[in-house]
Amino acid sequence: MNMDDENLLQYYLELKGPDAGEWNSSPQCIHTQLVTRDYIKKTFVHFDGIEVCNVGIGTGDWDDYLGYWLKGKGSLTSIDIDESICETFEYRQMREQHPNPSKVVCRSLFDSDLPKEAFDLVTLIGSAINETGDFKKCLDSCFRLIKHGGHLMFMASLKYTPVEMLEEYISNTIYHIVQKDLYEAFPEYPFFISKIRKY
Repeated sequence: MNMDDENLLQYYLELKGPDAGEWNSSPQCIHTQLVTRDYIKKTFVHFDGIEVCNVGIGTGDWDDYLGYWLKGKGSLTSIDIDESICETFEYRQMREQHPNPSKVVCRSLFDSDLPKEAFDLVTLIGSAINETGDFKKCLDSCFRLIKHGGHLMFMASLKYTPVEMLEEYISNTIYHIVQKDLYEAFPEYPFFISKIRKY
């Protein structure tokens, strides 16, 4: 087994390990995944040549889904600052022969030389915004990536990112919340998803 295969094996083992296994197997996690995937499918139209970017790879499951959603229509770029996450995700997609693999960019979202106004849709989901450590700067950086007329799909936990934080941020910008939905089926993990347009 080569080093890449060893890293990939470790990745799969950690998904069911004591730190992540209980959450990854929980109804709350599965519900969140289902709702988020259904949301993008029903709320956004993918068209020929669409350029999509996801910020924060994590396990890569969301990026995998986006690639399948875009297959035959557009391309996906995945940005993450963690070199190990990027390498494992890129290698895993290659080994699993994903039909529409992501272009992986191992950089900070805050890097000023990331492409400006290059994407029709940027997605920012889960804990990604909290992990950046700066709510406003994170959203500013996401919108810098989006073309005029494009959208941000933003999903976050209500416990860590109240909707009011988003509304206050948007009120000081030229962006517009097109749609905002709250999901509280599991009170221990309430979250919201919003569709925000950049004019």
